[in-house]
Amino acid sequence: MCMVTFDWSENDAKEKFKNFDRRKRLSWVVLEVTDYCNFRCKWCFANSWINKNPTHMSIENVKKLIEFLSDSGVRQITFSGGEPTLYPYLRDAIKFASDYGLVVHMNTNGYLFTEKLARELYSLGLTQVQTDIDSLNPKKHDDIRGMKGSWIRAIKALKNAKNVGMTGACQTVLTRENENEILNIFRFARSLGIQRCRVWDMTPSEGCSIKNAELMPSDYISTLKRLCRYAEMTGAKSVESGDPLFNAHIKTNLNVSGGYCVASAGLYTTISCNGDAYFCATIRKPMYNIFDIISSDIDFNLLHRSKLVEYTKKFKIPDGCMKCPFVYKCNGGCYTRREFMEDGVDYWCKVMQLPYREPHHYKTYKTEPSVI
Repeated sequence: MCMVTFDWSENDAKEKFKNFDRRKRLSWVVLEVTDYCNFRCKWCFANSWINKNPTHMSIENVKKLIEFLSDSGVRQITFSGGEPTLYPYLRDAIKFASDYGLVVHMNTNGYLFTEKLARELYSLGLTQVQTDIDSLNPKKHDDIRGMKGSWIRAIKALKNAKNVGMTGACQTVLTRENENEILNIFRFARSLGIQRCRVWDMTPSEGCSIKNAELMPSDYISTLKRLCRYAEMTGAKSVESGDPLFNAHIKTNLNVSGGYCVASAGLYTTISCNGDAYFCATIRKPMYNIFDIISSDIDFNLLHRSKLVEYTKKFKIPDGCMKCPFVYKCNGGCYTRREFMEDGVDYWCKVMQLPYREPHHYKTYKTEPSVI
């Protein structure tokens, strides 16, 4: 996941990186416990709101999966969806994961995340909540999210998380509609005392994000540079980067965790409510089904690594990239962004646009995503 997160205080999110640096195996799983959602986000890669017959993972399977992942060395689980607050067994799932020694986080749109629920989930072991703020204009935010009143609910959700002792993570999915106000969104979140601010560029990968490709921001890398300068000037402690272009393009005095594609490195995977394991949440093509592995005697970490190698081989690094001095830092860039280009080059790579390089047909998009 190409998220870049700026931290103004210490938190338990770095445990997965420490674990991965020591053991070089899967350390973080985003578990989509339901595919049901109450929003209609313009950029949604999962199309969760379209599901007329939503699927919930049974609590028995959630517990079986948590036990298996923990025993296999996973350090953090992030409950997601769909919308996880619509999952009927959320409380049991959080408590079980926490009791099993996992770091437990949740991604939520915040609409149902009251202070009462926040306090209850915190007592069960939930330590961080991520909620999106896509604009400081409530109407614009509500329009992007497809739900009237979603802006004020998201603000309250972040406040509720902080008030009960959790870490609040304010995420913004960067689009052409909000890229000019991202600094003000960060400033606003910090004024609320929110400890983490996160940005993720909208990628036209799957679902309705393809038909809304025109929402892509105009210059993600320049935005990240501005955010780094802001973070440095306001006393941020560190930055956690899952964007593979970060180290090749951005210089910062902040302590950087990651700086590579956490999916291709093998640190992270997403598992859907039916057990399908995805290379990345934005590419909805399963590598394997986790429940097939649980019921076998196969070494899970070896299998995940082999499936990962098999999967990433399909994304051949372009010849132009192989001549670049930064290729061993970025490994060709983001796989999702590369898949969307005719020439297979990450469309945010500025190095490929320099005069001494071979011509890069910037933003020559595929009309349809390739089937991998």
